[in-house]
Amino acid sequence: MFKLKTTLRIVVLSVLASLICCCSQRIDIPTEPALGCEHVSLDKILPGIGSQLTSVRSRRENYRNDKQLIPGQKVGNFTLLDFNGEEVSLSDVLKENDNVLVDFWASWCAPCVASFPKFKELRAKYKHQGFEIVSISIDRTREDWESGTEEHELPWINLGELESWHGEVAVMYGVHFIPKSYLIDKERCIVQKDLPSHLLEEVLFNQYERSS
Repeated sequence: MFKLKTTLRIVVLSVLASLICCCSQRIDIPTEPALGCEHVSLDKILPGIGSQLTSVRSRRENYRNDKQLIPGQKVGNFTLLDFNGEEVSLSDVLKENDNVLVDFWASWCAPCVASFPKFKELRAKYKHQGFEIVSISIDRTREDWESGTEEHELPWINLGELESWHGEVAVMYGVHFIPKSYLIDKERCIVQKDLPSHLLEEVLFNQYERSS
């Protein structure tokens, strides 16, 4: 009797494991540049930072989108309200700038705000050459967004979605951790993603200083 129960338990577990494998979501990672992004090399893609989060089911779509949005692919357009209540679209920002850093942050995120001094320095240095920053707060309340904005005196385009990880833009851009950022060019092609501020400085130096 004991052997029969053990055998049945093994069979049931095997069937469950097979079902889980069959139902797991496939994530197709692009291996070629998107149409219009052929000039962007895929040779030095940064390694993903969140593969350990595949079991977090509530953020599965965010995770999937993050893995698909790699250098050489295109990001989607969006329109959000800025700090003064005016609509701002990414496409309009790109009409006036060659490279835009889309940076997701929140007032409670210490690593996010720690990067702001370097961002201010880089924006002041390269803004006249076509570099701009668009920050998107994923705070839950207007009050938190306001306090963070006032405390850190953000000089760039400052937008708010205020729906934590679940906002439409946050999901579209695969935001399942912050800081989360994309450096994109005029065609909305991803140049690099999730760059620490010192590596962003190096990329911008190569873009603007060595090409001049």
